[in-house]
Amino acid sequence: MIAAASLLQWAENARLASRTPEAVQEAFYSWYDTLDADEQESFAEAWTMIEPDALSLLSDKDSMAGRIEDAGLDPDTLPGCTLKNWQALQTVLDDCVPETNGEA
Repeated sequence: MIAAASLLQWAENARLASRTPEAVQEAFYSWYDTLDADEQESFAEAWTMIEPDALSLLSDKDSMAGRIEDAGLDPDTLPGCTLKNWQALQTVLDDCVPETNGEA
């Protein structure tokens, strides 16, 4: 939940919908390449949980109230992102994040 909220905030702050997919991909790899192999694998595994959480925050935040509270997040500040900015990031990450079937 915290990772999803953080990515939503970053997508909004960076106004990713106004950037080209190549620029979004470059920004992602600038961060991702600083991770060691274990961290990259952990992120790839977590992406399968982060993505649906972010979508739920955007589409049905009320159903996430308990998880938001458990994570210690302020529901009034969530999702904190427009759907267009999230979709710009989601599309790039879906293409960039390695599958976690041993190829990561």
